[in-house]
Amino acid sequence: MWPSAALLVRRPKAILLDEPIGSLDAKLRESMRVELKRLHIENGSTSIYVTHDRVEAMSLADRIVVMHEGLLQQVGTPDDVYRYPANIFVAQFVGSPIMNLVDADINESASGVDVIMGGVNFTFLGVLSGKLREAGAQPDKLKLGVRPEGILLSQNAKDDYVEVVAGIIEPLGSHDIVDLRIGDIVLRARTKSGFVAGPSTVVWARIDPAQAHFFDTTSGSSLEIRL
Repeated sequence: MWPSAALLVRRPKAILLDEPIGSLDAKLRESMRVELKRLHIENGSTSIYVTHDRVEAMSLADRIVVMHEGLLQQVGTPDDVYRYPANIFVAQFVGSPIMNLVDADINESASGVDVIMGGVNFTFLGVLSGKLREAGAQPDKLKLGVRPEGILLSQNAKDDYVEVVAGIIEPLGSHDIVDLRIGDIVLRARTKSGFVAGPSTVVWARIDPAQAHFFDTTSGSSLEIRL
């Protein structure tokens, strides 16, 4: 019997599990995640689970503690850590594919605020300008982060959407991950399966303001701007 199972049989008040399924193959790891969560709920004891696998952390945890080089980066529910990362490290550690992160310039215009990435303008609501000032953002030290599902695509031209060209497409069955060439940068978007016909296809893209994150490049910290 493996040590973790022995601990569960004894029904202690607290359990420490240090990468207990790290050496298993992918199929068995998936089934063991379900079994471990079931046992945790049945026992009702506190479990501290150490892992480098972000899927295990997100699927098993009630609360996640993200550490980097011995320093605590963020504590929160899986939803909080995924949706509101405290800094660049957390933003790119949690989630697969990782969050897109690019240098951004800000330019106020009559229609709102233009966030310029790779030489291409994405229009945001004018309220963004005030929020950036309140957060003490420095225009030359700003990064925009957006997860693949936060990039909205259209097969036809729309207001506030910009024309982009599809690159590599990763078909994953339930969805596709599509590389988008935007000026001199590449962003990864999540789409329904087959939405983009193939590489070199022209589509139109927009950043969902509700899923946009702004980070200070010097400190790496989130500016905690919500749109």
